Formats: sequence, C-alpha cells, structure tokens
Amino acid sequence: MSELLSKIKSRGYWQIVIRPRTFNPNRVADIAMLFPLLSKFVVHIRGWDFPHIDSRFPPQYGVDWVGQENDWDYHKGIWRFFQSGQFVYFLTMAVDWRVESPIWPVDLSKEPMTLLGVGDTIFTFVEIMDFASQLALSEAGDDNMQIDIKVGNIKGRELYVDTHRRRWPFFTSYRTQMQEYPYSKNIARPDLISGNKAYALDAAQQLFKRFGWNAPTEILQDWYVKRG
Repeated sequence: MSELLSKIKSRGYWQIVIRPRTFNPNRVADIAMLFPLLSKFVVHIRGWDFPHIDSRFPPQYGVDWVGQENDWDYHKGIWRFFQSGQFVYFLTMAVDWRVESPIWPVDLSKEPMTLLGVGDTIFTFVEIMDFASQLALSEAGDDNMQIDIKVGNIKGRELYVDTHRRRWPFFTSYRTQMQEYPYSKNIARPDLISGNKAYALDAAQQLFKRFGWNAPTEILQDWYVKRG
C-alpha cells in the first residue's frame, strides 16, 4: 500500500471499481491509448473533475495500466485504468481534510470523521455513474458493466446539509453505526446510459437510509438539478 493510499484510507474515503462484466486482459490493446481514452470521459459537474487529471505531471504506467496520484489541499486521490477496461479510484472525503486547507479552513463544529455531507454524497454518486456510462460506450466497455463502491470509515458520522443554498436543516440527528457502506451493481449498458442519474440517486438514497434518513426521491432530484 502506498503512503498516499494509507493516508486516504485513514479517514473517510470512497473506493470505486468500474469494469466490464466479462474479463478481457487486452480489451484496450494499445496501452498508449489508455490515457487519451480516459481523458475523453472526465466528468465536470463541480469545481473538481472526476477522475481528477493533474496536468502538471505525466501519468504513471505499469505493465497493463496507467494512473495518477494527487495530494493537494483537501483533494486526495489515486486512480488506475487497466487495459482490461477496469477503472479503480480511491478518493478522500473533503470534509475530513479541512485541517490541511487554507482555501476551506477548518470549522471546529465539523471535526474530521464526524460528518457526511448530503450534497457531496449525491454528486459523488452522480459523477461515478456518469463516468461509468461514458466508459461503457467506449472500447473499454462491454454489454454489462459491474460497479462496486465502498464508502469507508463512516461509523458514527452524522448527515449534514453541506451547502448554503439549502435552507432546510435536519431537525433530527441521522447517524450510522456501519463501518462502511458497500454498493454493488451489474448494469446492462443501455440501462446505464439511459438511467445513470437514476442509479446514482438510488445509491445515495440507499446510503442515507443506513443513517436512518428515508430521503424522498424528489428532494434528491431537486438537489441535483439545482446543483446544491
């Protein structure tokens, strides 16, 4: 385990694996095409791209993969994209790293490892599914795509409204005692392409239920449409 991966997993994190259901080690035959291929499908929904590509540094190459590591301010991530079409991404929860940020200074009411932002959760799932739907259409995709997500180190966290645009605070404390939330879905390519937003909002809704909040679908849809 790299030093950065250990750092990422020391607090709240996302572990994302997107891959074709059928394994083909040379699905993308030319390793030199991996980085250009991935770059075409980067998702720009918020101020930070998904996956994040750091233009200041060239990508790293392994035997059958290309990847990057990023450790900047409260953004920390590691991604690898394989010739088999598998994509792996480890991400931090930004709220846990405000102690390192001059841009988003720490709020003493938001100590690390205590909160899970509703908006950040929704948009992370949306970014994952949006990216997966684009990947499915490429030569790295297949008729069926397997998506496995782990939201780690969430035990004891409380949901909070993480945007000033929302005026409805929680009047009840919603917490979870789960250490991690696993999400696993095998999705046919046409369904993923046409329904990626619906899958994302459902995944977020299922996670919120583990905190005791049965979030109405209309609220989650409205949050996405209005971007917070």
